[in-house]
Amino acid sequence: METKRLLLRRIESEDSELLFQYVTDPRIERHMSFQSDTLLFPKRLYRYFEETYRSLHDLHFAVIWKETGEVIGICSLQQWSEMSGKARLGYLISPSFWNLGLATEAAGLVLCYGTDVLGLNEVEARCGVDNPASERVLQKLGLSFQGYADNSVGYRDHAYSRLKVYSLRL
Repeated sequence: METKRLLLRRIESEDSELLFQYVTDPRIERHMSFQSDTLLFPKRLYRYFEETYRSLHDLHFAVIWKETGEVIGICSLQQWSEMSGKARLGYLISPSFWNLGLATEAAGLVLCYGTDVLGLNEVEARCGVDNPASERVLQKLGLSFQGYADNSVGYRDHAYSRLKVYSLRL
C-alpha cells in the first residue's frame, strides 16, 4: 500500500531495532496501550508482531517514508474479527515526523485495506483524554466520538485512566 509520501508493508525483522526505539521513546510510550518494558528487547517486539500476524489477530504494517526509505512508524488493525467485521485502529509515528499529516495518511490507507481486502464494517480507535493530536487524526478520518472507556489495559504509570472511544461504520 502506498501514497505519494508513504509505503506501508509487513514488518520485517530488520525493522525491529528502529521500531523498538520508537515504542520506548517517552514521547510515544506515554500514549501506548501496552507497556514497552515487557518487550525487553527488539527481537521480542518483532516476535510479537509476527505472532499476532500469523494468528490474524492483529495486522501491523511498517510505515516507510518513501523519500529516504526509513521506517517512521507503525499502523495496524488490532483485535480483528472476521466474523463480526470489526477491528481496532492503531498507529504511531516517529516524533521527527509529527505534524506532517502522516498518521492520518497511513491510517487512511489501513482503513481502505480494512474495507477493500478484509471486508471490515466497523473500526474503533481509542486515544488518551489528553492526546489532542491523535484525536484530530481520528476526526479527520471520519471516526465519531462514542464516549469514554476506562483504561483496562494499563498505560504507563503516568498514563491515562480514561480513554476517548471513536468509531466508524464502513
